[in-house]
Amino acid sequence: MLMDYGILLNQDILSDLGNKLKQQRLNQNLSSGELAKKSGVSVRTITGFERGEKNISLLTLIELLRALRLISNLSELLPVLPVISPLELIEIEKKKRKRARK
Repeated sequence: MLMDYGILLNQDILSDLGNKLKQQRLNQNLSSGELAKKSGVSVRTITGFERGEKNISLLTLIELLRALRLISNLSELLPVLPVISPLELIEIEKKKRKRARK
């Protein structure tokens, strides 16, 4: 089931992400100590995040995802957007700058 993060409080999202990380760790039969060794992140940080009690940096999350071999899933967080050429950007800016003259 997909979680609708748009309706959750930040703390609830943090807790859900920590829980998902813990489930991934357990699915790979890793203890928090083993994940700590693989990722270079302290056991205290890992367990605090898994319980939803500790906020971690994006860099720490990346290290954990690498250690769990889930880093390729990170691309799912950001949608692929169409590339806008520099000429298109200029045209967009021109349209924004048009103002009524007195």
